[in-house]
Amino acid sequence: MTHELTALLREYDRARAYTDDLWKDLNPDEVTWRPHEDSSAIGWHLGRQAHVAHFMIRNLTAAEPGPDPELDGIMDSANPEKSRGALPTVERLGAFRETAAERVHAPIGDIASGRVSAPAQLTIVANHLLVALSNHEYQHDQ
Repeated sequence: MTHELTALLREYDRARAYTDDLWKDLNPDEVTWRPHEDSSAIGWHLGRQAHVAHFMIRNLTAAEPGPDPELDGIMDSANPEKSRGALPTVERLGAFRETAAERVHAPIGDIASGRVSAPAQLTIVANHLLVALSNHEYQHDQ
């Protein structure tokens, strides 16, 4: 794997680990609590991070179905808060995040090792993609 992609993938993992440090010890009520009916719960932000990671990877590198298609409408920020539906359980949310992260790693590894049809171009895409995903992870942590 190229040095720069390896470093960016580590930063993405570091961003995800930071997020996990913020929420893994919360109970389900804390993860789903909303301070106001028009505010998003912590759990929505957690799912949104994974949702965006999946769609960016899918749209830019490898078309594949979502890790949990039933969550698409819930995690889509284009849907008004009141219309999103109930958040998944903490266990399902954690599994969704893990699967999305695995799906980031796989194509980035293929790109970095040249197992794609346009490695030079996709390396540029992967670099920008990993910066955006890490920034998005940290953004929702705020």
